[in-house]
Amino acid sequence: MDMLTQTLGTGAVNHMAKKMGINSNLTRAAISLAVPMLIKSLAKNASNKKGAKSLNKALERDHDGSLLDNLTDFLDGNQRQQKKATDGAGILRHLLGDKRSNVEQVISRDTGLDSNTTSGLLETLAPIILGQLGKQKREQNLDDFDVAMLLKDEERRVEVEQTPEQRGFVANLLDKDGDGKIDSDFAQKGIGMLSNLFGGK
Repeated sequence: MDMLTQTLGTGAVNHMAKKMGINSNLTRAAISLAVPMLIKSLAKNASNKKGAKSLNKALERDHDGSLLDNLTDFLDGNQRQQKKATDGAGILRHLLGDKRSNVEQVISRDTGLDSNTTSGLLETLAPIILGQLGKQKREQNLDDFDVAMLLKDEERRVEVEQTPEQRGFVANLLDKDGDGKIDSDFAQKGIGMLSNLFGGK
């Protein structure tokens, strides 16, 4: 998370905001909600041997971190990396499945962003997160188990800053089965809560 925050410095956040046509503070707020959810989903997917092995292979094959070397080009859509490294929609489909609409609805309701902007933000963040993870794997020579433990540690770091109610909310959001829609009572619990979900960071 710390390394990702450095990667998404003021310049990158401002660039993302300009591309999406929203102010930087709102972009930063949306990122602070989205990134921990994506980290938690990655940790969940890598929580068993099969999932950890699959993620590790994907990092070796498609996400070596080179995307971060030219982040502005990626944000502008001028990247030269292979398609799988930049395919945010494909990453989210694998990572969130039918929970993607749940996450998008809550972020949109809590920040006021329209659904298209929230969707675009998630599709931009997903390759950056995997790129950062792949960079750490490459630099530290991490194996399947190491990658899974790294994600688990990051998940715990996020949860330390959450109340039990907040932890339960995010777990329910990502684990909820069904048609991808959130009932009104459940969605209302997220409004206001998510804006302070990670200690206002």
